[in-house]
Amino acid sequence: MCGRFVLAATEEDIERTFDVRLDRFRPRYNIAPGQQIFVVASNGASARCILEPIWGLRRRDSGLLINIRSETIAEKPAFRRFLRVGRCVVPASGFFEWSGDRRRQPYYITAEGMPLLGFAAVFAADNDIETGRAYYRCALLTRSADSSIAHLHDRMPVVVPLGVLDLWLSPECEATVALDAVLAAPDIPWRYYAVSKRVGSVANDDPSLLLPIEDEQQPLL
Repeated sequence: MCGRFVLAATEEDIERTFDVRLDRFRPRYNIAPGQQIFVVASNGASARCILEPIWGLRRRDSGLLINIRSETIAEKPAFRRFLRVGRCVVPASGFFEWSGDRRRQPYYITAEGMPLLGFAAVFAADNDIETGRAYYRCALLTRSADSSIAHLHDRMPVVVPLGVLDLWLSPECEATVALDAVLAAPDIPWRYYAVSKRVGSVANDDPSLLLPIEDEQQPLL
């Protein structure tokens, strides 16, 4: 599962990495479900565009579906259309995960030598119940965690390598072909470290959340 992530890059780095143009941007250090985020999508032609959906597809029970399992998205009728026409990527620097039974310790997880990642996601149109205004919602795709971080959590975001980005975003590419290409990419060298429990509150959104602290889950020598 991925329930919080970070986008601590510069506007120029995002534009250069994903070949898009941003109208406005500020770094964010504690992005949570229900918030508006940036995604990169295809404009239906050969160019890419930026959308700003809400993170979380609306569920029937009024909750939010923030993650979809990549292993089953192509099999479930409710999600199949999203994969066919709503593929996108979420620019991110890394994500948070919590571990431990009693005292849950948050960890910041990022890729070694990769300051920007593209999390695989799908988006869909929605309408505001009160105003009827049309807008977008999205959900991240997840997969089994790499062995290097599986002890923190058994799931992690699906990362779209830049070399596969055009294929993933192309509306002309068959959905399952695009998904298989992303999932077949080489493993990413992850690194992680313990961070402050302040990240547990969505009200906190500042660079200090990424500062390493002493890992309370590690036994003292």
